[in-house]
Amino acid sequence: MIHAYDGSEEGITTFTERGVESLKEFIADIRTCEGGVRQFLVDEQCDPEKIERIMADQPKS
Repeated sequence: MIHAYDGSEEGITTFTERGVESLKEFIADIRTCEGGVRQFLVDEQCDPEKIERIMADQPKS
C-alpha cells in the first residue's frame, strides 16, 4: 500500500500490483482457515455491524 500525491491536499492511498496480489493471497488463506473470514474478523475484533456487512457481500460456496 502506498500513498500517492495526486495534486490534491489529501492524495490517494493505492496498491502496487504486488500489493494487490498479496491481498488476494491473504484473503485466499483466510478463507481456508477454520471459521473462515467471519472468524478472522471476530478474532481481529472488528465491529459486528461491519462483519455482517462484509459477510452479506461474500459469495456463498
